[in-house]
Amino acid sequence: MNPSRSEPASLTHVEGGSFDFRYYLDIIRRRKAWIILTALGVSVCTAVVAHRLPDVYRSETTILVDAQQVPATYVASTVSSTIQDRLTTIQQQVMSPTRLKRMIEKLDLYPNLRGKVSDQVLVHKLQKDILPPEVVNPGAGRLSSFKLAFESENPVEASRVANELAATFIEENLKAREQEFVGTAEFLDNELQDTKKQLETKEKQLEAVKSSYTMDLPEAKQYHIEALTNLRMQMAASQDHINRAQQDKVLIQSMMNTATTTVDLDAGGAGPAATPLQIQIQKAEAHLSELQGRYGPNFPDVRKAQAELDRLKKKAATEEAQTPVPVEAAAPKPPRKNPVLEAQLQKLNEEIAEQTKQQADLQQQIDFHVSKLERVPVFEQQIAGLMRDYDALKVHYQALLDKKLAAQMATELEERQKGERFVILDPAPVPDHPSGPNRALITLAGLLGGVLAGFALAMLVEMTDESVRSENEAARLLGIPVLAGIPLMYSVSRMRLRKLLFASAAAVTVTCAGALGLLVSHVTQWLGL
Repeated sequence: MNPSRSEPASLTHVEGGSFDFRYYLDIIRRRKAWIILTALGVSVCTAVVAHRLPDVYRSETTILVDAQQVPATYVASTVSSTIQDRLTTIQQQVMSPTRLKRMIEKLDLYPNLRGKVSDQVLVHKLQKDILPPEVVNPGAGRLSSFKLAFESENPVEASRVANELAATFIEENLKAREQEFVGTAEFLDNELQDTKKQLETKEKQLEAVKSSYTMDLPEAKQYHIEALTNLRMQMAASQDHINRAQQDKVLIQSMMNTATTTVDLDAGGAGPAATPLQIQIQKAEAHLSELQGRYGPNFPDVRKAQAELDRLKKKAATEEAQTPVPVEAAAPKPPRKNPVLEAQLQKLNEEIAEQTKQQADLQQQIDFHVSKLERVPVFEQQIAGLMRDYDALKVHYQALLDKKLAAQMATELEERQKGERFVILDPAPVPDHPSGPNRALITLAGLLGGVLAGFALAMLVEMTDESVRSENEAARLLGIPVLAGIPLMYSVSRMRLRKLLFASAAAVTVTCAGALGLLVSHVTQWLGL
């Protein structure tokens, strides 16, 4: 019963709100030939390809990270990058196309592919054959060792490339560390030279200021103070000397003005004697002259002495007016000069003039030292600014010098191979047995893939077949119940013919799958994939 139907059967068969697994089992029974042949063809093709795959040999080497042999408390390393960072950087450098191309030429890799494929394909194949570094026993956040591995069809080639990779990693690590500590030393040396030039400039500025303004520096302040003290003492002594000279001068002038002080030897007699009041007036004049020379005209004692002198003169004038003048005294003869007193008076005048000139010089020196003391704070501030910059540069220079010495020690440490380094712990040996491919696993995976592909093909054929295959489908399509179904029956000869056809199809499938597998393996080997 195979009436035509207008719509294909649904892949999801639901009956009574649940999946009907018998429906799918019926599909598998009906389409078992498709599933078996597909699974057989895929598995045979996969098995042929897996069998034809060349053996892959894996050779690996272990590189030990040897720590710094001198304690870091004694000599600090100038290399700041961590091993993990350097390892990542070195890996990127080694895996660069330029490096890999040089390695292919140096080790004569892939000779059967040269001229057939481009250099980019060769480099890509080498990148694929080089396995990423594998960290071994990382403890306490510190990298202790790592492995480098290479896979190749040639065991000797695998060993050579693995050892070459190890040597390249060690070389690049040394270069990376050398660049860091040499760069640090060069930077410190440049900074030290610049700081030295600035320090020398500041020293020259300080020397120029100190040499040009020696008397204005803060260090000269005490000298100016002591000089002022001495000059003022000299000024006071000179003033005292002038005062005494003026007193003596007044006294001599008083003696010269007194008539009794001059004896006329030619006349054979003496003049009239001085009265007590005149003697008091002379003493008062001498005392007033001394006070005026010492304190000035407005001092209270000077005013008091002036008042006393005026009173005595007024009294003397009153007494003189009351005393009758003798006839002989009406026309007195002028007193004769005393050469001794005049010589003394001239000497006093010269002393007063000399002391006055000396006071002018002393006052000029006092003004000079006072002006210098007034300029000291300005230069003190300027010198303080220069000294502050000089001291800061000096401290910075000393710090750079210490760092440079430490960098030199670290450089010597690296040059003597006492710093952190990579050491080959186990060289890459020539492998005795291939590490791959796993042909059994590949064949099993091909079988499973063939079964899944066969089931998918069976479902696709089932969807495209529009014939009615069961009573349920007939009842659903016709809308009327089906009373009975007649199963499809084959004769013995038909059964034999079907088996023969299945066997032939299986043989053809195996043959085609085997041929396809040979073709695929041949193409992949020719392309080097």
